[in-house]
Amino acid sequence: MSVLRAEKIYINGIILTQDDERSQVSQMATHGRSILAVGNDLSQYTDDKTESIDLNGSVVVPGFIDAHLHFLWGGEILLTIPAHEAESKSDFIDIVRRFAEDQPAGSWLKGGGWNEHHFTDGSYPHRSWLDEAAPGHPIILTRHDGHSAIASSTALDLANISNKTPDPPGGVIDRNEQGVPTGILRESAIDLLMHEIPKESVSQLEKNLDTSQKYLLERGVTAVGDMIYDMNHFRFLQDMARQGKLKVRVTAYTPILKWQEMQALLQAGIYEDEYFQYKGLKGFSDGSLGSHTALMLEPYEDSPESAGIYESDWQDVNLIRTNISEADKMGYQTVIHAIGDRAVREVLDVFEEVIRENGPRDRRFRIEHAQHIHPQDQPRFAKLHVIASVQPAHCVDDALYANRLLGDRCNYAYPFQSLRQANARLAFGSDWPVSPADPVATIHGAIHRAGWHTEQAVGLDDSVEAHTRTAAYAGFREHDLGVLQSGHLADFVILDPDFQHLDAIDEIPEGLIQAVYMNGSKV
Repeated sequence: MSVLRAEKIYINGIILTQDDERSQVSQMATHGRSILAVGNDLSQYTDDKTESIDLNGSVVVPGFIDAHLHFLWGGEILLTIPAHEAESKSDFIDIVRRFAEDQPAGSWLKGGGWNEHHFTDGSYPHRSWLDEAAPGHPIILTRHDGHSAIASSTALDLANISNKTPDPPGGVIDRNEQGVPTGILRESAIDLLMHEIPKESVSQLEKNLDTSQKYLLERGVTAVGDMIYDMNHFRFLQDMARQGKLKVRVTAYTPILKWQEMQALLQAGIYEDEYFQYKGLKGFSDGSLGSHTALMLEPYEDSPESAGIYESDWQDVNLIRTNISEADKMGYQTVIHAIGDRAVREVLDVFEEVIRENGPRDRRFRIEHAQHIHPQDQPRFAKLHVIASVQPAHCVDDALYANRLLGDRCNYAYPFQSLRQANARLAFGSDWPVSPADPVATIHGAIHRAGWHTEQAVGLDDSVEAHTRTAAYAGFREHDLGVLQSGHLADFVILDPDFQHLDAIDEIPEGLIQAVYMNGSKV
């Protein structure tokens, strides 16, 4: 029987395959879009036409898979007001002013990324900042976690948000002592304003896509789990896949409250290929820690009157349970955002009810973020086969202020090691643009945790697995992604040898990525 010949062979490398049977080898051969073989002597696959690439001791891993991000929103944020750069009130105003100078008068301005915990002057955004920076412009800038936003007076007026506007279910309009809105909108209150913003044109979406793909590939991200919040984005990505314009592989999830609309699309037939696949529903149960909207079993230490809120999706838990069950019966996955310990417990309860109702199957329910998990609930992940889809960069961010908000409850914040010891599966992501989609930084964060509760840290091997093999499994892509083995797609990243010593490097290193390959070709 003839042996298929390698078109390329990579030699003298530290190739971390993520395959239990041969976890580290020195050579890898590819043919066309696929991996032909891995091992320490692949001479049987080569001839005088095989191109040999000497890795000179570099590290090779499967293409990083970001299990949870917002694909098009990430590109949009890079093209709009860079509020993440602000470190004070004056910074904030200057950044908005400079951006607005080049925009048509009265046009909508968007952006995001601000984090009041990074402000050196102790200030907190107010609509007057935006009014001063860009008078007459309707403006909305999301907080870095996406669960709060600051809006200008013009934007509030367009949305008819005033002191007479009640808080919507699952949302809060911040007000001063006289009841006048400050411009801060939390959770579903943001939707009151978003309806007023003109829809993006196809050309704008294409710009966002191009920007996103360039950003991700430069950082070694070759596949993503896209948590889509706008059904127009789902249709757009289908079209881009059909036209061959996707350069990053997308596993798509659509809003849980849009299940009826999604069913109609599925019935009509959707486009899927190796670059675009639909896997299921994404829902929210609560908000975020930094916005004080994560749903906790006990009140916040610094706000004893509040224990967080239910997000709008979770207002009718019976509807949510029905949608999860229906999708499950049709073979589709459900992933639910839950950050607070009460939210995590209640989502696990719903998952358990659906499992009991529908019986055994390979459903791979996921809890997204899973930041604060009561010790009693940690073993339930493995018992119910629920994947913990986590973002170590959020742990690094929350280390700045979580002690003030939660006190001793931080002992079970981001319990990565406890989950691993309880045999739960961890899949890594970034939640970009909430945090940078930078796998090197993500893995560094999981190892070091900014020095915060390091008893819950995980090592390099477990972290790489969570960002490749398990992230592929979390999106039902383990058959062709996440492991360097024969027959899998030749998506891989070549890194500086220092990558294997991340545990000994205190600061996040730059420039470790040497090359990124997809389908066997350098991109």
